Amino acid sequence: MSFDYSAKIDPSLSRPIYLQLLDIIESNITEGNLASGDMLPSENELCDAFHISRTTVRQTLHELEVHEMIDRKRGRGTFISGPKVSRHLGNLYSFSEEMEKLGKTPTSRIVSFRLVRKEDCSSVVSEFDSERLIDVVRVRLADNCPMLLEKTYLPVSLCPNLAWEMLETKSLYSLLSETYGLAISRAVETYEAVIMTKEESQLLDCDSGGPAFLIKRRAWDERGRLIEYTKSITPSSRSKFEITMHKDSIQVERKTV
Repeated sequence: MSFDYSAKIDPSLSRPIYLQLLDIIESNITEGNLASGDMLPSENELCDAFHISRTTVRQTLHELEVHEMIDRKRGRGTFISGPKVSRHLGNLYSFSEEMEKLGKTPTSRIVSFRLVRKEDCSSVVSEFDSERLIDVVRVRLADNCPMLLEKTYLPVSLCPNLAWEMLETKSLYSLLSETYGLAISRAVETYEAVIMTKEESQLLDCDSGGPAFLIKRRAWDERGRLIEYTKSITPSSRSKFEITMHKDSIQVERKTV
């Protein structure tokens, strides 16, 4: 796929030039010349191709960015954003299952995998019955795009012999259910706005110091045993939350690029 430069910009039209360029870029996306993750032509290339100023090009790019159609990565270029997908936060959520429903290919990249003692960790894991925990850090991807950086604690007593290779090729919840007979019946999540660290930004392929959501999740089985504690970082450029308020209820959706 490549950018189609055949369309022309007409300064005599009443429609502003920067919006004419926006129309051309949108047309390239809808007609399949540009797909999610593809790089846009550079500012210089757009200026030369359409005989317009850099100021005009930048105005167009700003408009596309406001409408979340592009991601601008400092020092690397401007890329087409992925389509928005959503999930209802009222339901138990599996990243792998949700991505598969949307026609995306979920994968995981293991950053670290180790066994730790509960007493050496922070108090947030004190509810685990197991004295030894699995501490695994993963980057979750959809169609090879990094979406989440997850740090998960799991009790060794409930999932013995769990290996990092298993988590790299299969959904965590599928493993817990099919291999260890553990079914999640309840989960609690909290959300905070944070700034990504340099390491987090690198792992998620984002600009350093960018805004993100910190999601903390605890999940229990039917017997009330804590079986998962996860902290996730997702760039705010790839996620947003939408709240719909009804007379007697609230519906919350997380929308992710």
